[in-house]
Amino acid sequence: MKKIGFIGYGLRSATMMNAFRSLEADIQVAAAADPAWPRISPEVRDDPYFSGTAWYDSAEEMLRRETLDGVFIGTRCSLHTRYACLALREGLPLFLEKPVCISREQYAELKAAGEGKESRVVVSFPLRVTSIVQEMKRIVSSGVLGRITMVQAVNNVPYGSVYYHSWYRDPSETGGLFLQKATHDVDYINYLTGDRPVSVCSKTAKLYFRGDRPAGLTCPECPEYRTCRESSYSVAHIYKEEVQGNQCCFAEDTGNEDTAAMLLQTESGALISYSQVFTVKKSAARRGARLIGTEGSAEFDFNTGEIREDRYLTAQTVTHSFRFGSGQHFGGDEALALDFLNVLDGLPAQSGLTAGLESAAICLAARDADAAERFVPIVY
Repeated sequence: MKKIGFIGYGLRSATMMNAFRSLEADIQVAAAADPAWPRISPEVRDDPYFSGTAWYDSAEEMLRRETLDGVFIGTRCSLHTRYACLALREGLPLFLEKPVCISREQYAELKAAGEGKESRVVVSFPLRVTSIVQEMKRIVSSGVLGRITMVQAVNNVPYGSVYYHSWYRDPSETGGLFLQKATHDVDYINYLTGDRPVSVCSKTAKLYFRGDRPAGLTCPECPEYRTCRESSYSVAHIYKEEVQGNQCCFAEDTGNEDTAAMLLQTESGALISYSQVFTVKKSAARRGARLIGTEGSAEFDFNTGEIREDRYLTAQTVTHSFRFGSGQHFGGDEALALDFLNVLDGLPAQSGLTAGLESAAICLAARDADAAERFVPIVY
């Protein structure tokens, strides 16, 4: 049985524990470090995986006192790099939430700390390991599409208010929504094409989640609590979704853009367009990409679970359908959990630190390009 330690046990850590449970993983949560542990520990008291867990206020104390086989980092984004470097210096296998960093300084620090250990880190990129992306990879690698000349990718997020209701609204914590959301998408695109982007231009806009409500206002305090379409009341009772915060989405202190796009050019000269928007609801959700080649094209959407493959010369269309089950990230969390279990057994990660750093480099450059209003080079 492998002994793992959690640094930060919030929503994402708990979600991944569900993935480990679904695999009946032979692990024990030997220790967990989280300042909120007095609240958290009673919630998992009856969970067999936590039967012998030692709780700590600090990661430093946990790593000093415990003998662990691996570490899971599920803190807020701004702390990912700090604790990843700490675990890497201890030589421990690591599950690292994305984004792996949110600044150039953190990027350089993490790259140095992870040198030579990249395959011992599983970065939380569940989309690249989903069955639908794996099938897209098989199609691209088969050569049936010919040379890839363009990728058209989109992410229309139907649960966008979470990025304005909760701590996610603070760009100093997330690094902005390129690093928070697009990091997944540029990763699976990199994986599918094998063609690294070298330059990017981008633009962001804040057109909906803005307003003149007073800073610090929460939904229950607002007279429009039951009528506002973005209130935590509407999230829970109208959209029937999980509430993850109740700060006003239209207050003066609401951060984050709500619309963004980037255009990338790769080493081969191919172009990648990507857009993300956080104002759609329900069936308007879209997430996926079309890869256009010289012999054919293939497109997929996570929400429909379908791949459409069009072959030019034979005028043939092939459709692939997928069922993802009830877990999050279209089955990718279970694949990530299995990847981490394999790393604990000494195998290399499928979604390693190099992928995490490359995705972060692209998103950091996109953020710079938005500010500069021009193409900027991507520095790896």
